[in-house]
Amino acid sequence: MPGIFAVGDINTYPGKKKLILSGFHECALAAFAAAAIVFPEKGKIHLQYTTTSPKLHKVLGVETPVFD
Repeated sequence: MPGIFAVGDINTYPGKKKLILSGFHECALAAFAAAAIVFPEKGKIHLQYTTTSPKLHKVLGVETPVFD
């Protein structure tokens, strides 16, 4: 149902694995989907990783690592 989000064991879909890791992943997916509804003016929200995002490094006040 549009606008209703579920995570964890109550959530079902083809290929669902009942693992705690799946629940964490579903939380991220639900949060991004909900943000698009709550903040439609922001457009697509891009996923960033703290290990590789210079933008997040600046916010966190840490240096961007150099990977070889």
